[in-house]
Amino acid sequence: MKCTHWIGERRRYCQIPGARRYIQGYRCPLHTPGALARKFAPETPPATPVVEQPAVEDGPP
Repeated sequence: MKCTHWIGERRRYCQIPGARRYIQGYRCPLHTPGALARKFAPETPPATPVVEQPAVEDGPP
């Protein structure tokens, strides 16, 4: 679907493909309700590094 946000100064709809559905209609990431209210989603925390553990050997010590 395409974004259905009306851009008044350009007198046309946004029409960017790949929009998600919201109550207001289909919106691209630039025109979501949060983006229009300037309430952007928080950044995702960095991934936790993978720590390799030493292999455990079977049998008596």
